[in-house]
Amino acid sequence: MNGILVSQTLRTLIDSGAIAALKPIRKRQIQPSSLDLRLGARVWQLQCSFLPGTAGIERKLGRLATASWRLDAEEPTVLHCGGVYLAEIEEVLELPEGIWGRGNPKSSTGRLDVFVRLLTERGYAFDTVPEGYQGRLYLEITPQSFHVAVRRGDCLGQLRLAAGRSTLSAEALRERQDTRPLCLWSDDTPAPVSEHPLPGVLMSVDLESVHGGPVGYLARRHQPPVDLARRNLSVGRYWTPLLAAGEEGHVLEPEQFYIFATRERLRIPPDLCAELVAFDATKGELRTHYAGFIDSGFGWDGEDGQGARLVLEIRTHDVPFLLEHGQPLFRVEFMRNEAEPDVLYGAAGSNYQMQELKLAKQFGS
Repeated sequence: MNGILVSQTLRTLIDSGAIAALKPIRKRQIQPSSLDLRLGARVWQLQCSFLPGTAGIERKLGRLATASWRLDAEEPTVLHCGGVYLAEIEEVLELPEGIWGRGNPKSSTGRLDVFVRLLTERGYAFDTVPEGYQGRLYLEITPQSFHVAVRRGDCLGQLRLAAGRSTLSAEALRERQDTRPLCLWSDDTPAPVSEHPLPGVLMSVDLESVHGGPVGYLARRHQPPVDLARRNLSVGRYWTPLLAAGEEGHVLEPEQFYIFATRERLRIPPDLCAELVAFDATKGELRTHYAGFIDSGFGWDGEDGQGARLVLEIRTHDVPFLLEHGQPLFRVEFMRNEAEPDVLYGAAGSNYQMQELKLAKQFGS
């Protein structure tokens, strides 16, 4: 194996016990190139974020936990905006040598402005599962715009596993863009390849509206908790729509949360997956996305498909920032799968396949 492990390999690891859980892993957790991670039985409120290091999770919790609860599968527990929480993950790993992993938020988690990061028992870095790791997983959770109501079994993060190196080379990416484009500009021409620091494609923000609708949304604070199990919540109660502002653009206020979409469209074929990476801090002190992994099949409808936009989850820091139409904000890097997955993104239904500007699935259209 060499590349990102796909759905059928994940099932093999589950069957062998390399990925285990107290409660059976659900079929819908297995994605084309990743595994959804469920909240487990316990959650702690923390004084502050931390990395376990050699002291380990339990020892650090003894110093930094201010309260703890047991999560229930039926009755929700509210995690309050601005609080820092640590949740036990249902899944446990006993990875073979040569297999390592990376964590990231799920799409809905990022669109709710819930900042989550994966931790291992003695980890020195967030979202990093070392090669051959054996032990429990934990998720640090920080709601930033809304209170959120969670239950045991809710999926806020996901894990991708890999063997060896998987990044698509500049030469291979350029050949794809020339013949079977992975990323298309708004005029349907292939986006150019950027080689620094790693091969990828630059993506930019769309602040123009063809049909006169919103080009973005601003989160409204101090609202009732968002229950992750709910659907069709009022958009107007939680979000302020932002209309096209022409050449003036939009001035983003510090520490406010915004949703926008890209001008470009992605179509990820079965043999690849992708990751969003920060473009360059010198281009602006702002976070452009939380949920950074894109499974195989996103925006894919065959070689000639139109593709799907990416949703940007933007928060600027310290000073107001002028956001203008077409401004490049981040890069997408493409990775090879170790095989073609036997299921593609959206095959069993998805709220975000072929998306335009789209809020989290908890809100009505």
